[in-house]
Amino acid sequence: MKIIDCDAHLTEPADLWTSRVPASMQGRVPVQKTIDGITAWYLHDEVWASTGGNTISTGREKVLGAHVVQPFSNIDISSWDTKERLALMDDQGIHAQILYPNGIGFASNHVFAIEDEVERTTVLQVYNDFLMQTQIESNGRLFPQALLPIWDMDLTIKEMTRLIDKGMRGFTLSDKPELIGLPELPEAYFDPMWDLFNQTGAVPNFHIGAGARREDLEAMRGNIGQKASGTAGPDVTGVAKPAWRSFGKQRQLAVGATQMFMSNVRIIVNLCMSDLFDRYPNLKVVSAESGIGWIPFILEAMEFQFDEMVTHDHELAAAKRRPTEYFRDHLYAMFWFEEIGAAKLLEDIGINNVLVETDIPHPTCLFPGPREHFARVMKDLPAHAVKRVLQDNAAELYKIDIS
Repeated sequence: MKIIDCDAHLTEPADLWTSRVPASMQGRVPVQKTIDGITAWYLHDEVWASTGGNTISTGREKVLGAHVVQPFSNIDISSWDTKERLALMDDQGIHAQILYPNGIGFASNHVFAIEDEVERTTVLQVYNDFLMQTQIESNGRLFPQALLPIWDMDLTIKEMTRLIDKGMRGFTLSDKPELIGLPELPEAYFDPMWDLFNQTGAVPNFHIGAGARREDLEAMRGNIGQKASGTAGPDVTGVAKPAWRSFGKQRQLAVGATQMFMSNVRIIVNLCMSDLFDRYPNLKVVSAESGIGWIPFILEAMEFQFDEMVTHDHELAAAKRRPTEYFRDHLYAMFWFEEIGAAKLLEDIGINNVLVETDIPHPTCLFPGPREHFARVMKDLPAHAVKRVLQDNAAELYKIDIS
């Protein structure tokens, strides 16, 4: 069995941009600085991003009760080095990984916050080149999902085409582009992007938290106990925070992380209620790091509400199929720590719609024994179901050679 981990994170190495841009762009790209023992990414001498969720320290020791190992020099090199990541995967019994960003957010919103367009485009394309280099160096085992400049649709199509031609398998997208002043995903503005996904088979991925604006994500990181990282944005006023303010920082972190799993309910329900899959029948969409235990309830709720609420002829004609039918044919969700969902709910969700992940090196990642965990929680399932969930679904979706 070649387990394919469909959500792990690639921490941005310290020289990601400075080692890849000409002298003329030095000073105009993010640089990593450590001040008073706290490492962050700086742009124009202002904090731009944190170093992300890193809980595996040097010596491959997992740090509990924290979100960010500080300073950066204390993070295990496997978080960003290709050779060391592959060695870590070998130790864990993982064949391949689908990789998402870490400190710079889970879509391109951090990059969009860069005001200068030349700097913004350079930062995004250099980052994507780093991802492509990682994939090539891994010899078919690491598959990063690239960022898209969705603020410019012509540039988005050029970047997608450039990377797909090099072998990129998918991209990570904001599920709420309207928060940064763009149209919503089903509107005509995004049609060229969806059309290219439909034609090429590249995968659009929606990672939890990907829709947050840069300032909101950094503020959220602070609200759930990340002020120690030195990268938290200002406190949000007039909005209820995930956790009660009377909680300690660690309990705030646990409360916020628990609620974050449910943030992809919105994108899944909207996709299943829309006609997007009628227009682009080859689309396969991934909900990353969102878990699966809640999926049967959402499927049942969508069907019930559809019958109760969608009655007018023009509403019924807005999409050709029922919500659950779209889910079965076009959507994937994934689990890692769950036991009940894996052992008892796969048939209700659909074994063809489930993937697995480790979430390394984030908090609550499966470390050091994911293979043993999957074997234990799936021990009573038929062999064909286990093989499909651990290997075949991902291999087919991301076109990974497992021969």
